[in-house]
Amino acid sequence: MILSLDKLRRLAVIAGWAAMLVIMFSTLSPIDERPHIPFLDADIERFLAYFAAGAALAFAYPRQRWLVLAGIVALAIGLEWLQTLEATRHGMPHDAIVKIVGASLGSVAAAAFDTMAQRLRKPA
Repeated sequence: MILSLDKLRRLAVIAGWAAMLVIMFSTLSPIDERPHIPFLDADIERFLAYFAAGAALAFAYPRQRWLVLAGIVALAIGLEWLQTLEATRHGMPHDAIVKIVGASLGSVAAAAFDTMAQRLRKPA
């Protein structure tokens, strides 16, 4: 069964917002409660989380891709700043940059996927 682009976009809405909730929880929770993947470096986890959120939300909202990316970038910067309020965490510019790069590349990947999917749908 092949899903239509509309159904894929609906799934992307759910996946993207779920990813954002996990990101917010992970970023603001105390360090010992932060979910993590044992064999991955923290920078890779950050990058992948924001890549997934950026890709899903950029695909879900194709007409607002730039606005979605701007929102994710603003959230990444804001969450890094909010980490300074948690005693066991620290907000670092390096971490924000990794997150912004992940969200940006995720958005680019979603745009490329969307373009390919649109071209494949059109009859030759």
